[in-house]
Amino acid sequence: MKNILLVGANSSTAVDLYNNYNKKYNFIRLSRNSDLSEVDKFDVLDESTYFKPNLKLDGLVYFPGTINLNSFDNLKISDYQNDFNINFIGLVKTLKYYKPFFNPNSSFVFFSTVAAKKGMPFHASVSSVKSAVIGLTRSLAAEWAPLHRVNCILPSIFQSEMSKRILRNDRVKEKINNNHPLKRYGKVEDISSMVNFLLSDQSSWMTGQDISIDGGISSISK
Repeated sequence: MKNILLVGANSSTAVDLYNNYNKKYNFIRLSRNSDLSEVDKFDVLDESTYFKPNLKLDGLVYFPGTINLNSFDNLKISDYQNDFNINFIGLVKTLKYYKPFFNPNSSFVFFSTVAAKKGMPFHASVSSVKSAVIGLTRSLAAEWAPLHRVNCILPSIFQSEMSKRILRNDRVKEKINNNHPLKRYGKVEDISSMVNFLLSDQSSWMTGQDISIDGGISSISK
């Protein structure tokens, strides 16, 4: 059974992944929510709070992220800094700390956003920092091949705790549905099933990829 580290295990996708695939993988969870974490008071930006595993790891999924939507004029420098710290610096710190614990042929899964691929208003901060995640994915995939695989998922909006503020009423949901060629926003299992695929041996010939799971919005006009 593969040992998989879930960073940010309180996210909706991480919870769904754990619930549906915990008989397939041995998940080691890290979260601000101590009920979902191997350690208390986990802080992705503070290595002193990290869990030191006593086993070798076969995969890592980094879930921490932000949805900070605002106009460029209203975004403060501190907004960019906070988004960059959570989405990118936390990821880099995690990788630097845990890389020595990984077995050969491990799989790393990161998250970007469809807004890094398709220009969208009010996404200046999140699309910038998530574009950095794509760049890191490709660079590490090249640097770590053939020992490890590194891939990145680019979702459009899907039902989650983080998106509740956006999917706040039926009118907004209908508008978002109509913006997607497949006429619906995503479900959490749309994302967790792809994470499972990328962790599994079924994706053993995939690395350096940014994979859009977005109802077609990034590539189809309809």
